[in-house]
Amino acid sequence: MTAAVAARYILGHKGTSRGWQLHYEFSDFRFDPERGLTGPNGHIRLRKLEHRLLTTLLEADGRLLSKNAIVDAVWKGLVVSDDSIAQSVRRLRISLADREASIVRTVYAAGLRLAVPIRRRESSGAPLLAPRGTNRSDAESWLVSARELSALRTAASLKGACDATVRALEVDPHYVAAWCALAEIHMMMAIRCVEAPKEGAAAGLAAADEALALDPECAPALGVRGFVHAVIKRDVARGLADLDRSVRIDPRYWTTRLMRGWALVAANRVADAVAEVRTALDVNPWTTWCHGILTQYLWYNGEAEAALSFARDAARSLPTVDTIPLALSQVASWLGHHEEAIAAGRRARDLAPDTPHQHTSLASALAWAGRYDEALEVIHAIEAAGPPLSAVWLAVAWLGLGKRERALEMLALSREQGSAQYVYMFHDPRLASLRPEMARLWLAA
Repeated sequence: MTAAVAARYILGHKGTSRGWQLHYEFSDFRFDPERGLTGPNGHIRLRKLEHRLLTTLLEADGRLLSKNAIVDAVWKGLVVSDDSIAQSVRRLRISLADREASIVRTVYAAGLRLAVPIRRRESSGAPLLAPRGTNRSDAESWLVSARELSALRTAASLKGACDATVRALEVDPHYVAAWCALAEIHMMMAIRCVEAPKEGAAAGLAAADEALALDPECAPALGVRGFVHAVIKRDVARGLADLDRSVRIDPRYWTTRLMRGWALVAANRVADAVAEVRTALDVNPWTTWCHGILTQYLWYNGEAEAALSFARDAARSLPTVDTIPLALSQVASWLGHHEEAIAAGRRARDLAPDTPHQHTSLASALAWAGRYDEALEVIHAIEAAGPPLSAVWLAVAWLGLGKRERALEMLALSREQGSAQYVYMFHDPRLASLRPEMARLWLAA
């Protein structure tokens, strides 16, 4: 790709530092006029008309707006066809992944309204910097599809998201936001062992480099590059330099905050990692990934009871997120709540039946509860599905069965694979008895 950097896109606004201003939260989204729209997978670029339309609907607070009221607010009283209105509504629904029109509701012959609860909040006025968009609607539609698929986080949906993003880039190879999405999708696939971690990390790094060739100040791409170097390649200083720079460019990009927290664990700064993931949740309380991660980091920081309480609350609030019962199972098992740990492990497995990585907490919970035959059955099923294997957490399961050498073999495999969870092994209290051998393993890498 040729290097070409122009102006950064900020939804057509330059942003201000006006102090505190109103923003809206609805469904899985957050919106304010200066920063724009943020969803479960980060920033969503809106065209000017869709930006005005969403603002108008949010200001109405769920009330029905007539066509004339919408034209006055969005088109400023200009003559506009019904087809033009319908096209803007359609594009807004695509941005919101609202295929069933359950968010933006059309009331026949009457108008439009938002059909979900709307919460008004205050936030600081720092501008949100977004990666450069595209003027190709077909590329934008492919990227919307990719975001929808990646939010499901199944093995098949992540591979589909990867394919859809590649299609967007075939249409517009200068689409920075699509390069960033491709980098993050590969990172997620590597973390969940959907693809071999080293291969996924390499593909994610290549996509991030393409984005940075087009825009050297692209915060999401810097975040992925920093994560790969700090967590996969274990060059923590280099990785944190990129992650710190990403945060300076866009302090409100929650995904970088999460990745930086992971790198801080690799740097043996677990308390700082807890604070960083809390910041990610403050920035975007609707992100689903942070709850499981924060549970683990609280636990690694010696706050097991707080971790358990947080995970229980998160599991009630977000019952379909598989990372939460996985983390809940791990902490509950450590604290001796074996039945709760097994139930949470089964829940994680049921929510992600095609992702063996998410089945490891059940294997560990059964092993540490003394239910050896059941644990072996789950372990063998996970190992039969690999490679790649979620080897660090399989090491925990084997150690729970008293198989110390097998556990060490799994840790060595994790290092060989480039597993993102390899940096957790010194912090997971279940592996404390292996620390002398782990130190030698780390130094031999």
